[in-house]
Amino acid sequence: MAEHSLTNLEDTSLVAFLLLKGYKIKPWRDTSDSDHVSFDIEGEADGIELDMQKYYSNEQVGIQDYIKCLKEVKSQMYNLKKVKSQ
Repeated sequence: MAEHSLTNLEDTSLVAFLLLKGYKIKPWRDTSDSDHVSFDIEGEADGIELDMQKYYSNEQVGIQDYIKCLKEVKSQMYNLKKVKSQ
């Protein structure tokens, strides 16, 4: 059985693609740079790597589903920035 791990990414487009593929994402912010938000992707490292390759090879996905995931990722990012700045 493959080991679950966390992969850290900053590219919101790629994070949205992985969310569409069913991975759990968690935004976090570096305390030393209040404007910097990254995302932890939870899943099997090999599976994440394979799906990242699909993203970079321009695998076709439903555009409306992808846009929905992208909006969710950006919303999480902006909400984290908003909460931390207050």
